Order: sequence, then structure tokens, then C-alpha cells
Amino acid sequence: MKKPYQSNWFSGLLALLFALLLFFNANSSVNISNMDSGSQVYDEMLYNIPVQLNYDQDKYFVSGYEERVNVHLSSANRIQLNLESNEDTRNFQVVADLTKTPLGTSEIQLRVKGLSTAVTAEVEPKTITVTMEKKVTKSFDVEAQLPESIESEGYKVEKIAISPKTVKITTGEETAKAITRVIAPLSNVKQSVDAIKQTVNVQALDSKGQILSIENPAPQVKVVVDLTLPSKEVGLTISPTGSPPSGVEHYVFNLSEQKVEIRGTKSVLDIIDTIELPVDVSNIKSSTKQKIKIPTNADYIVSPEEIEVTINPVFAGTNNSSSETNGQSTTTSYSSQALPTSVPSSEKPASSSSTSSSSSTSSIESTAEDEIDNGSSSVPAN
Repeated sequence: MKKPYQSNWFSGLLALLFALLLFFNANSSVNISNMDSGSQVYDEMLYNIPVQLNYDQDKYFVSGYEERVNVHLSSANRIQLNLESNEDTRNFQVVADLTKTPLGTSEIQLRVKGLSTAVTAEVEPKTITVTMEKKVTKSFDVEAQLPESIESEGYKVEKIAISPKTVKITTGEETAKAITRVIAPLSNVKQSVDAIKQTVNVQALDSKGQILSIENPAPQVKVVVDLTLPSKEVGLTISPTGSPPSGVEHYVFNLSEQKVEIRGTKSVLDIIDTIELPVDVSNIKSSTKQKIKIPTNADYIVSPEEIEVTINPVFAGTNNSSSETNGQSTTTSYSSQALPTSVPSSEKPASSSSTSSSSSTSSIESTAEDEIDNGSSSVPAN
């Protein structure tokens, strides 16, 4: 039979073993948890990162390569990743070492330089194709390249001035041999302009019209092109506005000009056949002359800018036979005392007003001015 003190010693030892087992098990769980929480990796994709080329720029000219690439960054350190992702705090560069690259076309490996050791990077694409040539500078005459709209819209080119007329182009030796033209490409212009004035970068073209690589920025030239706009003559119609006085049956309008010249692009001229002149006849009881400005807008130019209109009222009950006085005669009759406001010529009824440039109008109607002079005008009494 065991003694009591031996039994207590065994129980204490067993309890100590269980305590140690629980302690190491708990610490192991904590360490595993800490390792899991510390293994999180953050990612960031950066786009359009410039590629830096290392080569002798005084001796060689490089072309044909991708100037910008994408970079995928990853790190367990979020703060460091943010620093490299931000353009203002970024330390790394994507570089291509061309110091040992031979003349001609080669494929070059890209690498990341200056990146924090806490961050890893993967470049997309991993390589670029470059063409290396000996650097040369030659002089070329410049010619203006007009936009296609100049011809299609009917413009006539009067004069082209380019300053400077000759420029120096820096490029590769083989590329320079392929240059057949150096142009100053002009952009489209607004309608109804009579001159183009633009400062543009020149472009070098080969025999097929393809753009060749030259030093950037390219030389600039100032181009001035004097143009003559297409023109045509259009008729004038009267669009009376306002309210005539009591007793006026209609008006006869005599225009100092029967037609005017408009200048603009072909597409604008094709849709204009007549121009309406708004004439206010409010309170006109006797022959009146008005200078009317020809309506226009930014799409076309009109000449002359204004004409003189003689407004002759014809009262109810007077003789309608008359002779045309001067210029174009237009008679407008009304069924009521109120006149409509100006209506576009395409929407006006044909009976609202008529314009005639022949003597047929003079054989039918007379002006109120002639009637008053002959004493034949009669005004209804109130």
C-alpha cells in the first residue's frame, strides 16, 4: 500500500504536465494567428508609366518603341505600397538599357529601378522593340497641307504663306533618307472665314504618305492661307411686322436692290435661295423710306449689308393702278388690320406677299406717293 505523501506527489506532477501542455498549445495558436494576419498582400495596378531609355542621345536616334507601360505592384506593407503608387512620392522608374544595343531593330528587356525592397513589381509588357540609328539633322522645305473641307466646301485658295519656309529635321540616318515631304497639317476651320492663321508642328512623310519618326518636339511653323469664299446672288422678300393704321388696305414696297450677294461655304449656300427682310409698318400712313439691315448670321456674309425700302400705303377705295417707282416693287395685302409677325420664307403662303423684278407690277398697281401727287388718293373719313 502506497503512502499518502507519494500519491500527492504524483498528482502534482501530472497537473504540472497538463498545465505546460495547455500553455504551449495556447501560444502556438496565437503565433499562428499572428502569422496569418501578417501575411496579407496588397496590390496596385499603375497605368501609363513612362519608359526611360539609357543611351547616348547625342550620337543615336531611337524610335518605334512603346513609350509607356503598365506596372503591377504588390506588397505586405500598405504604407510603402501607397508611396510607390503615388506619382508625387514614387521612387521607381521603368528603364531600358540601350548602351550595348547595336544599330537596327532589337528587343529590349525592361526592368524596374529604385523600387523599395518591401514592394515587388511586374511590368506589362516585359520587353519593347526599338530601332536605333545614327542621329542626323537635315533641312527640308515645308508645304501646307490644307484640310479636306477647303475643297469640299468650295473655297478658293488665293495665297499661302509659311514662316519659316525651311526647317531642320533631326531623326535617324535611314529615316532621313526616306523623307520625301515635310508638311504643316492645318486643322479644320470655322465656316465663313476668309483666312486661316495657324501655328503647327511639322510632320515628315515618306513616299507612301506615312508619318515618320522625328525628334520630339517637332519644329513649328506659322501658316497663313488667304481664301475666297464661294458666293451667289439671292433674292429678297418682304416680311411685314407690326400693325398698320386704320384704313390701309395694303402696302407697296420698293427696294433699292433686288438681289444681294452672300458668301459662305457651299453647304450653306445650297440651302439659301431668298432672304426675308422684316419691315415694321406700324403707324405708316404715307410714303416712308427705311434703311433695312440685311439679316445674316455666322454662317454667311452678305453684301450690301443694308438696303433702302420705300413703304407706300394704299388705302381702301383707292385706284390700284400705278407705275413702279424705283427698284423692286412688292405689294402686300391684308384681310385685317393686324399684321403677322415675321415668318420664314419656306413657311409663308404664296399669297401673303409677291416679289416682282419686271414691269408687270407697274402695269397693275401704282404707288400711293404718285396718287397723292395727282390728287387721286382718298382716305375714308372717321
